[in-house]
Amino acid sequence: MLVVYLAFNAVLYAVLGPWCALAPRATSSFLGLTPTGPAGTSEYLAVYGGLQLGLAVFYAVAAAVPAHRPTALLLSLAMYAGIVALRTTAVVRFGFAELGNARFAYGLELVLLAVAVALTFRLGR
Repeated sequence: MLVVYLAFNAVLYAVLGPWCALAPRATSSFLGLTPTGPAGTSEYLAVYGGLQLGLAVFYAVAAAVPAHRPTALLLSLAMYAGIVALRTTAVVRFGFAELGNARFAYGLELVLLAVAVALTFRLGR
């Protein structure tokens, strides 16, 4: 199950990273972001495109190399817990409807966090 989870993350980020890099205006607009110039677009490309490409590689390696799997699971726990905590803060502050298209990401991130927690408990036995 852990390998499937890691492979899913690898594929997810292998799709999202290039999508953000190749269509930054469309993807940033989808998320409700508006880069105001080259600096903002550069930041979006680096953080959304570049980071996600790096995550794709990391998760792919972890899925393929058993020794890296615990580290990848730990990263998932830390990353998705932080993302979910701050998206939840946004829901409390602004309301769920105000998240716009980020509601879809929120749902996926909640599931990815829940699976990471379940896998952690399962592997801890």
